[in-house]
Amino acid sequence: MDERSTAMSKIEFQVSVPTDNGFLGRECNNSTCKRYFKVYSECIRDHMYCPYCATKFSNDELHTTDQIIYLKKAAEEQAKEYIYGQIDEMFGKLAKNSTGNRSVKITHTPIRYKAMHIQPHYKEHKVDSELICPDCGFRFQVYGLFGFCPGCGTENMMIYDANLMIIRKEINESQSPERSLRHAYSDLVSTFQIFCEKKVPAGSTDVPSFQELFLTRKFFKDACGVDIFKNLSDDDLLILRCVFQKRHIYQHSEGQITELYLKKVPEDYKLLGTKAVLSLDEFEKAARIIRGVLGALVIG
Repeated sequence: MDERSTAMSKIEFQVSVPTDNGFLGRECNNSTCKRYFKVYSECIRDHMYCPYCATKFSNDELHTTDQIIYLKKAAEEQAKEYIYGQIDEMFGKLAKNSTGNRSVKITHTPIRYKAMHIQPHYKEHKVDSELICPDCGFRFQVYGLFGFCPGCGTENMMIYDANLMIIRKEINESQSPERSLRHAYSDLVSTFQIFCEKKVPAGSTDVPSFQELFLTRKFFKDACGVDIFKNLSDDDLLILRCVFQKRHIYQHSEGQITELYLKKVPEDYKLLGTKAVLSLDEFEKAARIIRGVLGALVIG
């Protein structure tokens, strides 16, 4: 078989994704993360990092679901215009070549198809904050707590600090402070977990869930020779235990204090069966404590 007959031509169409005041929505392609963020269009790079889990992806892997639907529809319209044009050209040539042929006469009516202009069916999501990485100048927007620059992947505690200020403002201005606090508690625990995961030495075994504070402490002592809670007081550890367990029961038992909660925080034994109280003061104290722990872990 002639190899030329099997060759496939590659046809490319350029479709632009609209921005929101210069920002383009991106979605982490890590199945355990899948979180949304925005990057300034002039800062986009061929490869970027998820600001929440630090996984590196090519820019083409970070399209949101809405963007992919829009791009497919827009590309389909351009493909239709191209295909109709090719068919029209082919039959036009056949008709022209049949002129003067008495046995075969082909007539051709020109086919015209103009690609429809596809309007995006979506709007980019509103996010909490806009930041510029102090290390590389990358401009981006994120939800909640995070720990990494999408441009350079740097772990930067200045970014952590800036985002805490924005979360605090959001809670104060929210019409549903409890809902905002639930998200804030969850983000805080997730941030701790992600930072710890990134510091696991290669080849480590028996890696614990980093939502288990004292198993986490033991792991880093054994694996890295670092006591991540070395400088914490008993009161500091109690605050962390409360925040981590409150986050857990709000996710799994509608915030009700259970026997399982009391195994981790026996100090609250009188509160069994009641709804756990979330507070901005407790969140801020936990955020300060975790900042110290993560700062030592990042620098270390």
